[in-house]
Formats: sequence, structure tokens, C-alpha cells
Amino acid sequence: MSSFNYKQVSQQLEKHLNFNRSEKLALKYSFEIVIDENAYNSRYFFKDGKKWIHNIDALKRQLGISCDDEL
Repeated sequence: MSSFNYKQVSQQLEKHLNFNRSEKLALKYSFEIVIDENAYNSRYFFKDGKKWIHNIDALKRQLGISCDDEL
């Protein structure tokens, strides 16, 4: 696993990883990207003991639920 500080993430890395809007927002709010082959899109974002959920719909599909209230 590797992590990167937002200020250290280059435009080239962003293009390579093809960040979506939510992922870019996580980086803007100083969440660190953690590369993990077992995570959704092989990465997750982490700050102060919390993970940024960057695709709620994919999480719901993976958990087999359809309603936000079930999260």
C-alpha cells in the first residue's frame, strides 16, 4: 500500500488513475489516497481514521442494498 498527499499528487497521476469528481473532492479536503488492490477501483481515501466513500451506488450494489437508509 502507498499513500500520497494531495499537494504531491501530480496532474499526470490524476490522469493515470482517472479520478472522478468525488475522488478529486476527497483529495481537495486533504484525504490521502491509499492504493489497495482489494479496494473499489484499487484505491480508497483516508483521513483522521475515516474513509471517504467515493461511489455510494457501487457500495450499495456490492452490499446488495438499494436504499441509502440501509447504509
